[in-house]
Amino acid sequence: MEMPLIHQLAYSWTGWPKSGALPTAPADDLLASLDAAWAGDGLTRISHRWSPDRTQFTFHAGPHLAPATIAARAKGRLDHALRQAGWRHGFSRKISLRALGENTLDIVLAYIATQLDRAELADPRYLDSLAAAAWENPAFDLADPSPSAHGRYWFDLHLVAVTDSRWRVGREDFLDRIRPCVLAWGDTLATGGRDPGRSPGVRSLAVMPDHIHLAVRGPHDRSPADLAGDLWRHLNRAAGCRLFSDEIYVGTFSEYPLAAIRR
Repeated sequence: MEMPLIHQLAYSWTGWPKSGALPTAPADDLLASLDAAWAGDGLTRISHRWSPDRTQFTFHAGPHLAPATIAARAKGRLDHALRQAGWRHGFSRKISLRALGENTLDIVLAYIATQLDRAELADPRYLDSLAAAAWENPAFDLADPSPSAHGRYWFDLHLVAVTDSRWRVGREDFLDRIRPCVLAWGDTLATGGRDPGRSPGVRSLAVMPDHIHLAVRGPHDRSPADLAGDLWRHLNRAAGCRLFSDEIYVGTFSEYPLAAIRR
């Protein structure tokens, strides 16, 4: 199904020449033609940096684009444009793609971990039950990239799923089902990972009366929209009803804020 996502998604791609050095920085007309082509791919260039040994382009991206697709479009269109202009070296297969957000990794993880500190709940037993449903894996270091055959990816997402009509998850037995469901879903993301310490999966979970927060390392071949829809299906299947609304927030984040790339 099509998820009506609320999204804030940005990515920075870095590429290196296969040999020699990059040519001089692209002229404005070449950048304009690249921007038009990237717009057709669902990418909007925010900024770029250029040096003889590497280049970096940062984009806002649509929710249906997987990081692997973004890397392919960024590299492919730039390589084609430069070759058309006479450059013959081409780009290395080695690439780096990093998801970025306004907030850094530390801020996002702290925000998720302290959700209940800001909750105004009168019943201490209910507060304790929400705290017991939370989960985190401090050994999962999101500062480390997930390696692939063609480069390194930092694809970290903050997901927020809200219950339908703000139904309180403490009713019935929904609360006890959320954590096992989220962890089982996280295990499906890590399938096939070569290094369990850096494979995709769930880093943190916070459960509130009518919504949940997750910090997730996503597989680089899956889009935010795909992951959000998959999470929604798992949650509602575990609940046995349409407990969660199909409006999900998804945002990218990293060690570095997006503002650092804009400078």
